[in-house]
Order: sequence, then structure tokens, then C-alpha cells
Amino acid sequence: MVIGLVIVIMITVSIILLCSRVKAVCSVTLNQEEQTLYLAVYLYRLRLLRRSIDLMEHSDQEQSFQETLSQLHQLSHNGVQKIRDMHTAATIIFDRILFHQITWNTEAGTGKADTTGMVTGGIWGVKGMVIGLLASKSTFVREPSISVTPFFNQQRIRSVFDCMISIRVGQAIYAFLKIIRKLPAKREVTT
Repeated sequence: MVIGLVIVIMITVSIILLCSRVKAVCSVTLNQEEQTLYLAVYLYRLRLLRRSIDLMEHSDQEQSFQETLSQLHQLSHNGVQKIRDMHTAATIIFDRILFHQITWNTEAGTGKADTTGMVTGGIWGVKGMVIGLLASKSTFVREPSISVTPFFNQQRIRSVFDCMISIRVGQAIYAFLKIIRKLPAKREVTT
């Protein structure tokens, strides 16, 4: 009798946990002074994880505006290449993710009006592609809030990306197992 009760309680707790949503809050700030990532993970409003990660490589020298722009360009190019490489895994994960909030604000200026206009248009294009990709692969609860503010007479770059996502624990486990099952098959084909 006691063993049956324990088994029923364990099964009930397991079902409740598998149907629970894990929420993650992510904030990325990129500018000339700082490049930080803040991540917090919650289950039933209980914080499981909170990390603030400095994304800058620690160096003693100051970077010029051009060096910062080229570093951000290289970072975005590497990120796009990694996304291409992990397309299958990203599709599996994004199918199960629910975006509760996305806010992406960028301020940019090159010091000249003509180049600032071109940079601003390029930023709008990249943001539109990223949001469009996310919208096609996952579900948004609210419309994303994106903005680009040009500074025509200043050399400046600053971008802040905030989002809140959630995924059910059972779906996360299923996606993880599906990714593990598909990745070794790809490795065998390439070797």
C-alpha cells in the first residue's frame, strides 16, 4: 500500500514537472564601454540561475570606434555562420520556444550623415531578418519592439537586446534527445 502511494506521488510529481514551463530572461548590452550578457532562469517563479557574463576580451588598450565596429561585424558574422551550422538543432529548439517579450534598441552614428543613414538601413535589415526568422520558427506572445536611433553627428554604437522566453520541461528534454539523436548521424556522414 505504501509503495503504491509512493509510486503514484512520484508519477504525479514527474508529470507536473514535465508540463511545467521554464522561463528564461536574457539581456545583452553591446557598446564601446561594455559588452555584457545577463541570464536568469526561473521555474514556478523560483530563480534557478542568475548569471552576468562580460563578453569583452579584457585588454588594457582603448579601442577606437572603427575597431569596435569591426569587432561587432566579426562577432555577427561568426554568429551567423554558427547558426547556419546548427540549423537543424535551432529549428528543433525554436519550434518549442514561446517568446513572451523581445525588445531590441540600437543607437548608431558614424559622425557623418550619409554613412549613418546607410548603417542605420543595414541595421534595420539585419533586425528584420532576425525577427522574421524567429517569427517563422517559433511563437510570439507579444509583438517584438525594435528600434534604431540614428545619431548623425556622433560616433556612437549601442545595442540592447532583452527577451523573455519559456519552454516546457518535457519539450526541452524531447528536443535535447532529438538533437542528440540527429547530431551523431551527421558526424558519421561527414567522416
